Amino acid sequence: MDFDFTLEGENLPRRAFRARVVGLAVRVHSHGRDYPIRDISATGLALLDETRGFRQGESLVVDLEIHRKAFLKDLPAKVIRVLENGIVGLDFMQLDLKAEERLDKLVLEIQKRLIDLRKARDLARQQIETPDAEPDADRDRTHQKDESNS
Repeated sequence: MDFDFTLEGENLPRRAFRARVVGLAVRVHSHGRDYPIRDISATGLALLDETRGFRQGESLVVDLEIHRKAFLKDLPAKVIRVLENGIVGLDFMQLDLKAEERLDKLVLEIQKRLIDLRKARDLARQQIETPDAEPDADRDRTHQKDESNS
């Protein structure tokens, strides 16, 4: 089954999950500098360039850095979009298997952490909205104790 969807506020379908991560940057070899990554997926990334130094169709070699330490080096990429607000979209081009696997693991870990964070926020919100209610696990244990005492 093939799914095609758009995210609210976007008019183009996404090919992969995208996430924003604090401390993630991209070093563009030909520019000799780092750029903050706005979001990343297994197929590409969006960076923020206030200098307007990129042009659509440009081929690049980039390194992904986490907290200024190299995570993946020498990734071929192509500029696919340059927006007026400084957002530049890059697609990764023909990654080797090792790089593809590491990138997939990074994106998967980001997804897991976002899911955990969302669950924790939802639980906290529920507890604020219904402060007298028992959490599900405590209620289940209490119910089991009551049944065993019968």
